[in-house]
Amino acid sequence: MQIALANPTHISEVVSFFNENLDRNNSAVYSEEFLCPLGINAAIRRKQMIVAIVEGQVVGAFRFYRKKTQKNISLYQFAISEIYRGQGLLKKLLKTINDLPIISLCPTDSYLNDYYYKSGWYLQEQNEEFNMWIFND
Repeated sequence: MQIALANPTHISEVVSFFNENLDRNNSAVYSEEFLCPLGINAAIRRKQMIVAIVEGQVVGAFRFYRKKTQKNISLYQFAISEIYRGQGLLKKLLKTINDLPIISLCPTDSYLNDYYYKSGWYLQEQNEEFNMWIFND
């Protein structure tokens, strides 16, 4: 498995990967921007996308941005191929940029909150709309 910063040659494959692994009806997909190919393209060009590749295929990816004023990294979007779920791949990917705490928002009514809790993220804050999880491994 190769884990690396995505580059422009990965754009079409990463767009296809997210289309296959993110469902518009998923309770964790709270913004249409998660499904927008232009946003994925821009993130890759800004060096804000990490990918995991096995035998030439993307099996995991996440989009992030560094918040300089708050000294943390925002996990904006991620997906893991179904066959690689439950194996700690997201944590492995996150550790490649974990020089600052990583923050992720999750809708309070999403099943994905269970994932964050079970995989060792810490609930930092919550309101009626979102839980804010923090990864600082």
